[in-house]
Amino acid sequence: MTQLARAIERDRPDDAYALLDPRLRAQLSRQRFTALWKDNRGELRELAHKLARRELATDARARVELEDGEQVAVVLQDGGWRVEGGVLDAQALSAPLDTVAELRRALQRQSLPALLRVLSRERRAAWMATFERSAQQTADPLDLRVEVHGDEAIVHLTGGGEIHLKKEAGRWQIWDVR
Repeated sequence: MTQLARAIERDRPDDAYALLDPRLRAQLSRQRFTALWKDNRGELRELAHKLARRELATDARARVELEDGEQVAVVLQDGGWRVEGGVLDAQALSAPLDTVAELRRALQRQSLPALLRVLSRERRAAWMATFERSAQQTADPLDLRVEVHGDEAIVHLTGGGEIHLKKEAGRWQIWDVR
């Protein structure tokens, strides 16, 4: 049973008033609250009955922004805030904005595993298949054919794929995989 239901059952308006958000208490005096309480006892009993009949299924969620811009997702459970995600690799993907926050975090950290975890199963499977295919097509260096044209190169892969490279600061960097 919730604290509000108990306050109603015991006819304790002061207990219920104490449960109000401080901003609401600043707008509504204790005297006015008590007067409203007395004028609406029938509705209050009905509310207490509804609260007693079922557990409240709260869906209260919040994001707490840290100094570095990272966000921690928290959820209200059993009367207290619990970390739902955003810490280390714990992800909170229960709301669209949670998932976008995790995507941003993965991109900021340049973490491929974290990025893969936010992708749908279908997209993740497609990316993993591409990675595996690229690994298989580059497994035998003797089977690869390389064309170099100045600061650009094409490596022809086993099975017909290509990796396009560009030379940057003296190092070959992958430009595209086809």
